[in-house]
Amino acid sequence: MWNNSILSAFRDFGKNMQLIAIFLLISLIPGIGFIGVILVIVFKFAALNNIKLINLSLQNDLLEQFRSKMISSIYRLFIAIFSIIPGGIFLAVAFLIPIGNFVNIVIIGSILIALGLILIISAFVQERKAWKNLKNFFEENYNLSSKIIMRDIVQGIDNLATGALLNALYVFGITIFIGYILQLVGYFQVAKIANVMIQIPEESEIILTNSSPTSATPNTVLLKQSKTANFCPMCGTRIFEKGIFCAECGSRLT
Repeated sequence: MWNNSILSAFRDFGKNMQLIAIFLLISLIPGIGFIGVILVIVFKFAALNNIKLINLSLQNDLLEQFRSKMISSIYRLFIAIFSIIPGGIFLAVAFLIPIGNFVNIVIIGSILIALGLILIISAFVQERKAWKNLKNFFEENYNLSSKIIMRDIVQGIDNLATGALLNALYVFGITIFIGYILQLVGYFQVAKIANVMIQIPEESEIILTNSSPTSATPNTVLLKQSKTANFCPMCGTRIFEKGIFCAECGSRLT
């Protein structure tokens, strides 16, 4: 059963996606870029908390896999950073300061850096898998809103998954820039979730169902609307009075 608390959490998730995109842009600004990076991480965890709240009710495996894999990806990046930094320090000490155990220090430093680089690759691979899980969830619930908006959201998730894959190929250099652009666009596209999740009228409910009226599955979503309120099939705007065109997007209603 979908209720207003679930839709509210999805709206918050969309808003956090938008904030991540904004702070991802700020991360490129010299001098304050590190602040943008920190805030990207903060709002990623906020978005994952939204998914946690949603899944307390839905108990959906795809959402749980998305959340767990994304958390795993973030933790791997943290471990990678704390592996590469001391590794670099070891190598700097070995080459700049004459020490008897030169070879051992170089080996330790090289191992730490190699471990960090491998963890970075595995982190982006996990992130890509996480986005694929989220894509599958929205594809199974494609009728949640208008097909045009849902198509943009799914395309945004695809961009995020492709961007993560390109980031995993960072050794080629140019892929990092392309991956950054794709993820920036993807976050803004996924942020449209905030506009899709409209509030349900008190007289209405959203149920998970399939083509059979006697059984329910999470494949599609059917909105049982009240007699006094309708929704635009294209943009989801709530319509109280009879009319020919939607006041929000201009789509024909009849």
